[in-house]
Amino acid sequence: MTSIYTKPCDIDPEHIRLASEFLAEQGVSEFFYGITTKALMPATNEFKKLRRRMPKEMLKARYGICSSDSIRIYRHRYLQHFASGDEAYFDKNLPGLNIWRDPDYSGGKGEQFKRLMDEFSIVSRALWLLPIKYNPDWYAVFVMFSPLDRKTLSQKLNANREQIDYQLKLYSSLFNEQCIAQLNPISNFNCLSPKAIQVLELTAQGYSCEEIGEKLVMTESGVHYHQNRLKELFNAKNRAQLVSFAHSLGVLD
Repeated sequence: MTSIYTKPCDIDPEHIRLASEFLAEQGVSEFFYGITTKALMPATNEFKKLRRRMPKEMLKARYGICSSDSIRIYRHRYLQHFASGDEAYFDKNLPGLNIWRDPDYSGGKGEQFKRLMDEFSIVSRALWLLPIKYNPDWYAVFVMFSPLDRKTLSQKLNANREQIDYQLKLYSSLFNEQCIAQLNPISNFNCLSPKAIQVLELTAQGYSCEEIGEKLVMTESGVHYHQNRLKELFNAKNRAQLVSFAHSLGVLD
């Protein structure tokens, strides 16, 4: 079996259980939670990887929160083999509830796609996008899966829309508080090299360029290069602002 790149976040299973039980009452059998970006990121944003939300890019997410390991397997197989041909995946989604259109099984991979959905007892899908405090261009997203038909799921979710929105915001805040270092898109989608992250962490700890170079076996000019590049990426004017921005975006604990 192909290894799955996206790993479960380090979070108390009790929080996932409570969220799963609440969503089950709304007709949702499984969910996947992560932090995504707006489809059109501002041109001033230097993290180019965050502007791409194609299936192959989403497949590379390092971490996510799953209601079960089963749905993590489904997500991997769906993104790897079927998302690129699923028109619903590319529909524009707005803040709040988005019910996905029914899957189209008429294409070349239609039969295989249908078998995948049947294997995991998924009939309909929905997204719930929520704003988060870390960045106005990021969304918390609950991807929800249901054995109910699209119409029935839509009726159930819309009937309790305000309550669900309120509760999901609470769960989102809880998940982010525990896992933002893993979930924030900058780290999660590998926008920074391991070396750049090391330089950033040591900079935040107050080490000088000379000391960072000694610790990482780098030249002082190499440290300066990484720091200057990091300041460009975070639109920071100096080291203090760089560290502050990295903390506020969840890149540093």
